[in-house]
Amino acid sequence: MNNEKVMDMTRGPVLSQMAKFALPVLFGMLCQRIYNFADTYIVGRFLGDEALAAVSIAGTAMYMLFSIMMGVTTGVSVVISQYYGAQQEDQIRHTFVAGAYVAAGMTALITVGGMLTVNPLLRILRTSEALLPAAGAYLMVIYAGSCGTMLYNFSSSVLRALGNSLVPLLFLIVSSVLNVFLDIVFVAWIPMGTAGAAFATVLAQMISGILCMWYAWRILPFLRIRKTEWKLDFYLAGQVLRYGLPTGLQMSIISISDMTLQAVINTYGTTMIVAYGVCMKVEGLGFQLADAIGSSLGTFTGQNVGAGDFGRVRKGVRSAYVMNGVCYGIFCPVTFVCARPIMEAFTQTPEAIRFGVEYMRIFTGFFIAGGILVVYHNILRASGDVSVTVLMGVSEVVTRIGCALLFPRLFGYRGLWFVSPLTWICAALVGAVRYYSGTWEKKAAENSALGRIKSDV
Repeated sequence: MNNEKVMDMTRGPVLSQMAKFALPVLFGMLCQRIYNFADTYIVGRFLGDEALAAVSIAGTAMYMLFSIMMGVTTGVSVVISQYYGAQQEDQIRHTFVAGAYVAAGMTALITVGGMLTVNPLLRILRTSEALLPAAGAYLMVIYAGSCGTMLYNFSSSVLRALGNSLVPLLFLIVSSVLNVFLDIVFVAWIPMGTAGAAFATVLAQMISGILCMWYAWRILPFLRIRKTEWKLDFYLAGQVLRYGLPTGLQMSIISISDMTLQAVINTYGTTMIVAYGVCMKVEGLGFQLADAIGSSLGTFTGQNVGAGDFGRVRKGVRSAYVMNGVCYGIFCPVTFVCARPIMEAFTQTPEAIRFGVEYMRIFTGFFIAGGILVVYHNILRASGDVSVTVLMGVSEVVTRIGCALLFPRLFGYRGLWFVSPLTWICAALVGAVRYYSGTWEKKAAENSALGRIKSDV
């Protein structure tokens, strides 16, 4: 299955190979973050602080349902990467088909479920009556266009499972540039309000997804699915769900804790919501580093588990530690120093700027814990030890909700700034205990593609 369009990560130097894979993923995520910042910047500049607050609330609300989508595509990526490591080309194709069916079904559920629950969800978040129409309009468009988001995430997850992280980046760059242009068109030129910003995002993701899928079918010979192969393999669909649903559940329950924190923030008024919303953009940018490293480690682990090389997996984890140290050794000091200019780029309200600077300068001191947390999520998930990732999610929920309700009473609003950092530390400790126990190796031996192949012989 030698093909210059994919990367075999079961041999060769570990650190350089992981870095080579992670860099395009990082740049792709940065492109996504750029058009998220473009949404925030253009909405704030042309529609004002109230619209900016509405988009911030909507972003928190939509993450819960979209986490199911990300879980499914993660399941596809894990199974395909294992079969690639085991050199099972036919099974890769069958998994692609099974994953497509699962993705289509989940997209339908997300679209219908999301559109039906927009207002109840926003009210649970204690969204004020003034912000409710703008936040609702944004969410309705995002949910209606969820097929575009799924298409890109599915096609890019397949390519990354095969070691190709460059092509999703190239198409995402095109999408990001288009998104910024469409933001200006639908917000500044055509006064569509917050719905215009959502429509720009949906349309850009749809185009990116179509291009990525076209590439997968056209360029990679073993993904050219014949008509007779478009039959649902229930076993492989089950495998995709087996890895994907716990991941989606873990991300969903984390989003519940995020919504709890957002609900507490919302009680402090529009100024606090704006500050928190901008900080979430910066925090999300910082997590792009961890997610890129984690994506690289996930693919690396999946392929090497498929090949049965657990010693190489451990080398991958150590390389991920090094990459996190280097990345956050640069990002955190820069963010600390530039906190005020960052806030001033999005809002001119002095109080919002003060709140945002305070929070940014606190969470930068704890970001390395968040990066290590992502490492454990990816090594455990890709090796088949998915149940513990749910437990890590539960620990995040308990910590974040408990601290979000308790800390403001003890320390005032500043207590809210320590909720997420403490959550990262607690969840990372759970992951560390599980990883160093060695249980993941037993799970990997039982559940890997190679293990399944041997059990069938």
